[in-house]
Amino acid sequence: MLYKESKEYLLDKLKAAGLKSKPYTTQKALEKSQESHIGAVLFESETLLRNGSKTRYRDQEGAQKKRRKGFDRGLTVIIGDYTDEAVESMFGAFLSSLDRGIYVNGDFVPIEVEGADWVDKDDSILKAQVAVQIKIRFDGGGYRDTDFAKVSDVAGESITK
Repeated sequence: MLYKESKEYLLDKLKAAGLKSKPYTTQKALEKSQESHIGAVLFESETLLRNGSKTRYRDQEGAQKKRRKGFDRGLTVIIGDYTDEAVESMFGAFLSSLDRGIYVNGDFVPIEVEGADWVDKDDSILKAQVAVQIKIRFDGGGYRDTDFAKVSDVAGESITK
């Protein structure tokens, strides 16, 4: 479910940052675009990294459990426009609107901005004069819950001197 929530979240933030056209969600449609004022949220470049971090919690019955995070998901947001100032303004508004994370199915998923690459019209397939590609990582997805072993199930050995 992280795919849908993270995509919608970023599309909303892109529109709130000042994108007036419809944002693209596929590389193919973005390449065919003839617009200069452009925005995109692309999952084609998604990376999945293993993450074995654990969280302890108690379920509704009070049983203690471990939740292991399976993967981190990376994706790219693209902002392009006619001028450096327009891209810089929308880029700043977009970054400042990002929250520290989102909740997906009751789990907090932190959001990390990993970096941004600036390109001009000579370096890009886009029609925009200037564009910035922002790499964003959602630290969550693929959670797995496991129980703790009961103390009565663990065999112990007494050591005396």
